[in-house]
Amino acid sequence: MWKVLGVETTVPKTAEVWQEQMVMLSRRKKDRDRFLKLLSEADVRYALDGIREVHVFTLTLPANHGHEDLEFLKGFILKIIKAAKSPVIEVEGVTEKYGFVIAMPDEDDYDERRRRRIEMKKALSKQSEEGVNKT
Repeated sequence: MWKVLGVETTVPKTAEVWQEQMVMLSRRKKDRDRFLKLLSEADVRYALDGIREVHVFTLTLPANHGHEDLEFLKGFILKIIKAAKSPVIEVEGVTEKYGFVIAMPDEDDYDERRRRRIEMKKALSKQSEEGVNKT
């Protein structure tokens, strides 16, 4: 049986349950509104690294957030976990190792890759049209 912050769950729902528990456990914490806003904007995912036996929660914020928001989110999550009465993740009654990745994509890199993909598709489409017209 899997438990995330004391709540039974299944593997596919681990990220969702973690997020719900973070919201619940953040009650009565200073700066809760800022935390809830950032958490609601984040893409929260869960993965199990079976080789290292580490559970990983990844939070990806939109590119419009700054380094201060990343640091705030990290500190707030650590505060909640420290105050929690249950392990972050528990399997069959055994507390498991876990980690967090809080990231923000580099908007410039994404835009550049997207631009190159569009140009490549146009070039391939043009080549295929020219090939069809020749025959």
